[in-house]
Amino acid sequence: MADNGNKNTQKSPIKIRFKTMKNGYQSIYLDCYHDGRRSYEYLKLYLVPDIDDKTVRQNAIAMRKAEAALKARLRELKRLPHVNKRLAREDMPPTDLTLSEWLARFKEIQRSRGVKDLYAIDRLCSIFADMGNSDVKLKAVDKHFGLSFMEYLKTGYRTADGRQLKSKTVFNRQCTLVTALNAAVREGLIPFNPMDRLSRHERAKTSKGKREYLTIDEVKALIATPCKREDIKRSYLFACNCGLRLGDIRKLKWSDITKDGDKWMLSVLMNKSEKPVHIPLGVQARRWLPKRKDTDANSLVFGGLPRDTHINANLKIWAAKAGITKAITYHTSRHTFATMLLTLGADLYTVSKLLGHSQIKNTQIYAEIINRRKDEAVNLADRIFD
Repeated sequence: MADNGNKNTQKSPIKIRFKTMKNGYQSIYLDCYHDGRRSYEYLKLYLVPDIDDKTVRQNAIAMRKAEAALKARLRELKRLPHVNKRLAREDMPPTDLTLSEWLARFKEIQRSRGVKDLYAIDRLCSIFADMGNSDVKLKAVDKHFGLSFMEYLKTGYRTADGRQLKSKTVFNRQCTLVTALNAAVREGLIPFNPMDRLSRHERAKTSKGKREYLTIDEVKALIATPCKREDIKRSYLFACNCGLRLGDIRKLKWSDITKDGDKWMLSVLMNKSEKPVHIPLGVQARRWLPKRKDTDANSLVFGGLPRDTHINANLKIWAAKAGITKAITYHTSRHTFATMLLTLGADLYTVSKLLGHSQIKNTQIYAEIINRRKDEAVNLADRIFD
C-alpha cells in the first residue's frame, strides 16, 4: 500500500514540500509542475517541533489543511483546460493571455475554491468591454492602465439608468481587479501587481461608514424567533459566536473542528487574507452546529447554503420578525462577534487575532464603536438631571 501511495505521489503534478526556517519551524508549500512550468505556492502553514500532545495535534491539523489545498489545486488543474480552449493551445504561452482571458480563468479558480458569487468578476469584464480594453494583454497591464481604469470607474462609467457608480461600488470593483492580479502574480503570469504602483491618493477609498452589529439582546431575539431556513439561522448564529465570514463558513469542514478534553477549537485558513486563525468554540458556538450526518472528516459543516443574495433576503425577513429594524446582512454576524467580545471586556489584541486581522488598526473601528456607545450612555444619564 505504501509503495502504491509513493507511485501516485510521484505522478502527481503537485507535491507537498517543506522548507526549514531559522526558528526550527517547517513552512509547508506546494510544488507544481504543469505544462513545462514550475511554480510554488506557500500555504502559510507550518510544522512545529513535536514537544507535546498539543503540537502533535497542531501539526496534524496543518497537514490536513495542506492535503486539502493539494486536492483543491489538483481540481483546479483539471478545470483549467476547459475554461477556454485558447488557453490550452501550445502556441499561446501564458504571457500572451489577455486580461479578459485571465479573468475567465480566475473565475474558474475561484469557483473551484468554493466561491459561490462570482458576479463581481462578470461586472469587471463588462467594464473592460465598455472601456474597449477586452483584448489588452495581461502583461501590458501597468500603472497607466490602472490609472485609466480608476478614472473610468469614477467619471466615465454609467449604470443602465445613466447614473455614475457609487464610491463604495468603485472601491469594490477596484478590489476585484487587485485580487485577480494578485492571483496572476501567484500563478507566475506577471512579476508584480501593477495596482500596487498606484499611490494612496490615486486608488479608490471607502469611508468607514456605519458598521452594523447586533446587541446581545438582539441576538437573543433572533434565537427566540423561527427562521424559514434553519440552516441559515444556525450558520448565522454560529458566525455571531466565532466571527467567520460567509466564505469561510461555506468551506468549513468537520476536520477544521477539534476537541481536546473539554476544549473545542476551530482552525481555518481564511479565504480573504489566507491567514490561519484558531478560534476556541464555546458552548454558544457549538450549540448552533448542525447534526453531523456522516463520518467523513472532509464533509462540509454547513453544506447546502443558498446564494449570498438569498441568504441576506432570508436574514432580512427573520430580523423583521424578531423586531429588529437594523439593516442585517450575513457580515453583520462578524461585527456582532467583535463588538460582543469588546463589550464583555476582551482586549483589542485578542479580538484582532480571533478575527484574523493583519493589522490591529482594522480592529480599532470596533473599539471606537464601543466607546461611542459608552459616550451615548453617559449622555443619557446626564439628561436625567437637566
